[in-house]
Amino acid sequence: MGLSIGLARTAVAAVALLTLITTRPAAAQTGSISGSITDSTGAGLVNATIQVQGSPLHAASDEKGKYQITRVPAGSYTLRVLLLGFRSETRTVTVAAGATVDASFTLEQAPIPIGAIEVVVGSRAPHTAADELAVPVDVYSSRQITNQGTTETSEALESLSPSVNFPRQSVTDATDIVRPFTLRGLSPDHTLVLLNGWRRHQTALVNTFAYGTGAGSSGVDLNAIPSSAIDRIEVLRDGASAEYGSDAIAGVVNVVMKKGRFAPFASATGGRYFPKDYDPDGNTFNLNGGWGVPVGRGSLGIFGEMLDREPTNRAWADKYDTSGTGLADSVDANGKVVIKRNPVPQPNYHWGDGLERDYLSMANLRLPLNDTGTRQLYGFGGYSFRRGSGDGYRRYGDSERNWPEIYPLGYLPEFHPDVTDYSVTGGYLAEARGWKVDVGASFGHNDFKYNLRNTLNVSLGPSLTTPTAPGPDSIPNKTSFFAGKMSRDEIVTGVNASTKMKLGLRAPVNVAVGAAFRHERFAIKRGELASWIDGGHPDQFGGDAPGGSQVFPGFSPADETDASRDNVGVYADLESNLTRQFLANVAGRFENYNDFGSLVTGKLALRYQPAPRVVFRAAASNGFRAPGLGQIHFSKVVTNFIGGVPEEIGVFPVDHPAARLLGSKPLKEETSVNLSAGLAVTPLDGLTLTADYFDITINDRILLGATFDDDTTRAILARGGFTGIGGVQYFTNGLDTKTRGVDVTADWRVHPRVSQTLNLNGSLNYTKNEITHVDPLPAVLRNSTETGLLDVVTRLAIEKERPDWRGTLTADYAIGRVHSLGRVSYFGKFASAQPGFCDECEESYGAKTLVDAELGYRLDYVDVSLGARNLFDVFPDHPKNDFNNNFGTFPWAAASPFGYNGRYLYTKASWAMER
Repeated sequence: MGLSIGLARTAVAAVALLTLITTRPAAAQTGSISGSITDSTGAGLVNATIQVQGSPLHAASDEKGKYQITRVPAGSYTLRVLLLGFRSETRTVTVAAGATVDASFTLEQAPIPIGAIEVVVGSRAPHTAADELAVPVDVYSSRQITNQGTTETSEALESLSPSVNFPRQSVTDATDIVRPFTLRGLSPDHTLVLLNGWRRHQTALVNTFAYGTGAGSSGVDLNAIPSSAIDRIEVLRDGASAEYGSDAIAGVVNVVMKKGRFAPFASATGGRYFPKDYDPDGNTFNLNGGWGVPVGRGSLGIFGEMLDREPTNRAWADKYDTSGTGLADSVDANGKVVIKRNPVPQPNYHWGDGLERDYLSMANLRLPLNDTGTRQLYGFGGYSFRRGSGDGYRRYGDSERNWPEIYPLGYLPEFHPDVTDYSVTGGYLAEARGWKVDVGASFGHNDFKYNLRNTLNVSLGPSLTTPTAPGPDSIPNKTSFFAGKMSRDEIVTGVNASTKMKLGLRAPVNVAVGAAFRHERFAIKRGELASWIDGGHPDQFGGDAPGGSQVFPGFSPADETDASRDNVGVYADLESNLTRQFLANVAGRFENYNDFGSLVTGKLALRYQPAPRVVFRAAASNGFRAPGLGQIHFSKVVTNFIGGVPEEIGVFPVDHPAARLLGSKPLKEETSVNLSAGLAVTPLDGLTLTADYFDITINDRILLGATFDDDTTRAILARGGFTGIGGVQYFTNGLDTKTRGVDVTADWRVHPRVSQTLNLNGSLNYTKNEITHVDPLPAVLRNSTETGLLDVVTRLAIEKERPDWRGTLTADYAIGRVHSLGRVSYFGKFASAQPGFCDECEESYGAKTLVDAELGYRLDYVDVSLGARNLFDVFPDHPKNDFNNNFGTFPWAAASPFGYNGRYLYTKASWAMER
């Protein structure tokens, strides 16, 4: 600890010294540029980016369209203004030492405003607001993200993009705390996530119980990035393995951080849920902010965020719990206790969000090495810590999985994990002889500590002070455990270079080439002895007691692993305008994994613009995804409640002896083919319509297969010496899937008067996932009663557990200092067989429409808003199957795409210093 503090103090001192040394150039050697950005009606445009070409200096316009760039070295420069939906404009200015230059711009709306501000994804060639890409890319600004009434980045992205799903999770073990998002209905690991264009590391967590996606995947935790650090999010809705590497089958999400010098800002948000049939709960407070401080010629952006969220609970009272008196409470049809007959607090289950405490930080450094900015160092990274909670199934006082001496009324076991995430990226950018070169490296780490509380190990007996279990390793029982730790590391080094070449075509060809090396590591550390040992003590009725901590038996020595692998990739990308109306892009990539061999992927994208207001686009690509290290090496015995009955299930890697007994096969890579075609039309000034069709075929898809637990399976396991488990799951390549759908968007920017703005946005997504092939049962199970390599739960998770139809309609209106937002979100019908996890548990749930609203007032330095999410308190349908509603205690559809917390009211205050 002393060494760590010493290193921290040294680092702080070094940063302070660097800042002192590098910020001393005389102010007299620099000047400033200021002005305003307006449209043709004279209305100020917010969030326009003003760049000093050839340098890292830039600014963004405020709500009135005004901007200022300070500390500009004396000389002549070209200013460039970029804003989504408008043509870019340039102007040459001369800055004198100690003077301020006025440079105002009036922007003209672009005929097809579907491009973005210096979009990073979708093409290796530079694109601005006046250009259109050959593939669909959505760009969401920081203002749009903060206007969603939530501080969770994944939830805000779901509100903005119907292609994104972020289902709530409850009673899903660790997934309650780190929740994955999905794109186009595929698995979380089919979406590549970038941060400032660099690959973002995945979480260590393997999602074995997640609602809304097939089991057995790992994704990226977007909520580990402070929302205050985000300048924009780019969502590429197209396969891009040839451009960015494996994982980019569904698409790419690129998070771009704020950079440059900017005044300090802060935002505080507080809210709670006010559902009509429950007491208010879920108190949430979020505080975030940032500051772009000067460092020599460059800048250092510092960002932080703190989140405190109390739990919500939508469980109903349990009419079957007789603990304490032998009598059950009388419960009405709405889950309320009408006659209390025992001392058990109701509701005795938890069905909702868990506790969450987040502490997030990030920094973004840009340090030019010359006045023109053609050579610069950059670095960014951050640290986050999360402590959360999630609950399991209740153990009654008279359960064979309880000791009344410890819990007279039974207990509700609880996950209470710590999640740590940190990363750092650094590199060197240079421009010379027409080439732009980027050389850098990144390191990312994520770990998940399984801390459990309010539980016990039945096999250790009824005493917390005296060992009562037989055998030489006997130890006292416990009520809290360290059940182990999973961790993941990724190291990426890369070099990228691009230039424009004349190759005899009508226009120069943008040529981009690059190479990358990636090292991955996945590790499982055993839990403490009491969390996994089978002490051998019989249960309170004399039966065989299951070993390990209840709700989650700890990782045992047999589960431990420390695995790694290396990957090398090289790519080339060419793009050019073959004619004035026709753009073509072609890319190819070669990758080699030291554990899976090599593969070549390619992509062709075309854009045809026959008229200024019409664009057609199409793309075809193939891709692949190697099995994740977690899918190869994850090993764990879990407690599943199958049809309401607890059962110990071994989730084993394919090379585990128990998995081999049941016919597992070595995993291989997934392969995919992605086809898309679309158009963009601007029938009126300010109105743009887009429509894109997509078709994604995945062969040999990897996921966690069915639970094999019939009598034949148990007999095979018993003959192999595996008597402590009731069934087995293992990962498999045993299915092919096809995903088809359409994305439709509409954007309309209206100016009723000079002092007013009205932006209307509509998005509609239809996605249909279909399983086209499933391998037959392994030969050893052909005569069993197992239903197949996939069970009903897995089939529904892939095909029906997300709505086929999603849509949003948003209106953003401002007049003077007043601003408002209204949004209607539509979630189509879906089906699920969870949390019953049984073949007879399938149920369908109807479509729902939610309404959000926000009203705010802007003062000189403070903006205050009041808002509501789910204004009319809409809930999903009730599950009717006893296994899916846990015999009346889980009253709402577990896989609901918008959760089941009800109406959320909040207030928000934002503060920013004068520029």
